[in-house]
Amino acid sequence: IIPLATLGRGEVFGEMTFFNFLLEPRSASVEALDDVDLEVWHPARLSEEYKNMPPILGYIAKQTLNRLLRMNRIVDDLTSKKRQKKEERIAAEKKADKREYYRKKWDQKFLYSSVTHSSELSLYGVIKDISATGLGVEVAASNALKFSHNPGNKFKVSIQFPSGNTISVVAIIRSVKDSKIPGRLFLGLEFTEISRDANKHLKFFMMP
Repeated sequence: IIPLATLGRGEVFGEMTFFNFLLEPRSASVEALDDVDLEVWHPARLSEEYKNMPPILGYIAKQTLNRLLRMNRIVDDLTSKKRQKKEERIAAEKKADKREYYRKKWDQKFLYSSVTHSSELSLYGVIKDISATGLGVEVAASNALKFSHNPGNKFKVSIQFPSGNTISVVAIIRSVKDSKIPGRLFLGLEFTEISRDANKHLKFFMMP
């Protein structure tokens, strides 16, 4: 709420409508802060009262109203710009969220080793889908005999993109289930450690 005036008994708050005699919608308004009794005047009467005012008071009134209307336009512009910026920010956040949860289908071999058990053994798997936050991979069920593939365990994963760039990330197992192919497991992995450079290559690959 922007206070424009404090009215006492018999005082009038008007706008430019009675100066130009137009019926256009007013750009400013009055809101009562407490219960009040209002007397509504026809614009013609308001205009007549203004004409009967001493010239100096009429001039002051007109200048004051001009300033109020100018302030109102400025506030309208600022409010509109603020609303537009908010809408743009929300749209950008939605777009970012959409990119974050977008999963790109892929069929690419990758190399991984256990971080949880400090194993030096590296095993192969196949990436089936990839997102900005993780991977869906398929591995041979027999790999679980080499080191644990249970949820909560972490892998160091090496991924090579079609561009030839290779990144290394650390990912935690979030889910494990049997693959549609007998003798294979499907793992849901979430990235827990990824460098800025690796993230840059990943985002480039994720571009439509």
